Amino acid sequence: MPVSVAVAVIGGVRLMDLLVVPPLADFTTEIVPPAGTETLDLNEHMVERLADPAHLRTAAERLAGEPLTALFGRAAAAILERKAFDDAHLRAMGTALGLAGDPAVRLTIDGLELIEGSPQSSRDVLRAALRCELFRPEIELAREAVAGGRHAHVVVDWADQLPAAFALVDSLGADRVTLCGRFVTEHGAALRRVPALAGVRCRSWTPDRVIRALWYVRGEPGDRVRWLTGTCPPPADGPWAGWLDAGRAAAFPPEALARCRGLTITVTRVDFLGAATGMNGITVDLRRLMTAIPPGVPVTCQLAVGAPGITADVAEESAELLADGAGGIRLGGLRPYRMGIRSSWAGHSVRFPPAAGHDLVRWMDFDAPDTMRPPQVAHLIRRWLGRLPGLLPGRLAACTVAGDPPGPAPAWDPCAEVVAGPHALDDLTGPARERLTAQPARAGGLRGHE
Repeated sequence: MPVSVAVAVIGGVRLMDLLVVPPLADFTTEIVPPAGTETLDLNEHMVERLADPAHLRTAAERLAGEPLTALFGRAAAAILERKAFDDAHLRAMGTALGLAGDPAVRLTIDGLELIEGSPQSSRDVLRAALRCELFRPEIELAREAVAGGRHAHVVVDWADQLPAAFALVDSLGADRVTLCGRFVTEHGAALRRVPALAGVRCRSWTPDRVIRALWYVRGEPGDRVRWLTGTCPPPADGPWAGWLDAGRAAAFPPEALARCRGLTITVTRVDFLGAATGMNGITVDLRRLMTAIPPGVPVTCQLAVGAPGITADVAEESAELLADGAGGIRLGGLRPYRMGIRSSWAGHSVRFPPAAGHDLVRWMDFDAPDTMRPPQVAHLIRRWLGRLPGLLPGRLAACTVAGDPPGPAPAWDPCAEVVAGPHALDDLTGPARERLTAQPARAGGLRGHE
């Protein structure tokens, strides 16, 4: 029997009726498919599977030799069963993803790391894709979905999705896959040169993303809050939230800023009176932006540490200002600065060519006077994340729209309640017991950077 396939035409691009979202996208967002288009969200499926409380408890039972890690797994399971979708829930999700052991990749709440090799090498990404066991069930779902000759448009918005996207191409066949999404739009030329993707079509088209309703409860019923990243322009109407460079966010018109529901601004330094330096080295004044955004809308700054010419003292001062909430802007995570391949940094720097075999280059090494060395960057980030252990990463949309909870701060971290029972420490001895009792337990720490 012939298969009936609906077709949509968007911006001149002919789309079949199946959009596939590979792991690992931001699980607090979802794409908006064109009319008549089916979505197979493998990212949502994998996250729900790994964060299932029963799955977590089973994983904890296998960690008999790691009692502290097993305790956090059981704590995360109890929190996830509440379905509160708050900060505690996010930390529990971080624990669930971190416990998902795999020979090829390591997961965090907001990213993926290759255990071997570089994410800028297609050979290393392909090797990880073929060895990875985490998303095998999702690859099988995709195989079932394309049975009968259907064509899959695989939406790749972030580099973290590349291993799963490569695995999909390997499993489904290049002739049944078209890659699209923000990452493909920006790096399509490099992807077309990858031998493992020979025969795959690439389209410069990206579906809209919105914040999942479960993670945004302050709006009116039926609100669809658009999620903006990269170079996305503000929508012509309706509410939106975003994770944007300081210079880009500051250039938005007041009318668009008035519809903002949450904003994370990426900066490399901040000064008093609202001066912020973006990822391109240009300093902008955020006071106009803060005036245009409605009162009560959360605004955070994600600090990228290690940019050209920015010393450790300046980075420390920036972190201090943001941690104190200067000007109504909070600290929304820290991450190492990476100079993009198309960056036009406003200052002196020397750029070095990519390493041999790096054919998916997105950032490059550089040198500049008064610049922090990588060990300094790692130490500063580690120390601040230890000082502010509840810090939420700006990359997740749910963190961007999460305002301060009403009323006074709780005396006890909600993540600690489930491990505070009389028998919670029975299986712990020595250093593990000391680590847990030295401070309130938290079910899953957020790294706060990619």
